[in-house]
Amino acid sequence: MLRVVFAVLITGAAYGQTPAGRRVFDVASVKPAQSRGGADFRVYPGGRLHITQLTLNVILRLAYNLEHYQISGGPAWLDTDRFDIEAKAEGDPTKEQMMAMLRALLADRFQLQVRQESKEENVYALVVAKGGHKLMPPSGDWIGVSLYRNDPPDREGVHYSLAAKRASMALIAQHFGQELSRPVIDRTGIEGEFSFKVDYAIDDNPESGVPLRTVVEEQLGLKLEPAKGPVETLVVEHAEKPSGN
Repeated sequence: MLRVVFAVLITGAAYGQTPAGRRVFDVASVKPAQSRGGADFRVYPGGRLHITQLTLNVILRLAYNLEHYQISGGPAWLDTDRFDIEAKAEGDPTKEQMMAMLRALLADRFQLQVRQESKEENVYALVVAKGGHKLMPPSGDWIGVSLYRNDPPDREGVHYSLAAKRASMALIAQHFGQELSRPVIDRTGIEGEFSFKVDYAIDDNPESGVPLRTVVEEQLGLKLEPAKGPVETLVVEHAEKPSGN
């Protein structure tokens, strides 16, 4: 599963162009997928980028730090054709610098043109349920939210557990959105960091486990209410398949 947060790092009308002075990869290869291994996306120390068996849609999500519902437009092959990318930059650039260079590389090799757009979409509003929240105080040094599989021997079907450590409400809302495939807007008004652990069925099948929305209300004292809200979207206006070099 992709764990990414929306953060557009290119501004202005010239999306898909490389401004003068912007750092780029010294060597880069972009080709239709030829590797026999699985899909992979890795940023190594020393300025090396390794991508295999990924569609341009997925690469865009990682390059721009987006969720899948935040990309629209473009040709149909964005979701079907897979590509391998190998690139190397001088020095030891940060991950943020590597992603900026990847965006410039995509603009060059795929003739990519994109624009940012805010759309009114169906979302969930995260609010405090009646009786107040049941979140635990933060614990440990690790910060984040993780999802892992949990197959109880006394229940059929696939189950998952979602655990948080030192997570803000904004981070919690973000991960709820990832699991529900819909943006979640934090409207709790709660400040600080919290921990929790909930078990639920990923497929929302009541016979195999408790749906996430039910778990959130019953175990965390929070509610996910259907609502309308702005969703920042990256619109692909133009893309061409690379020549393979």
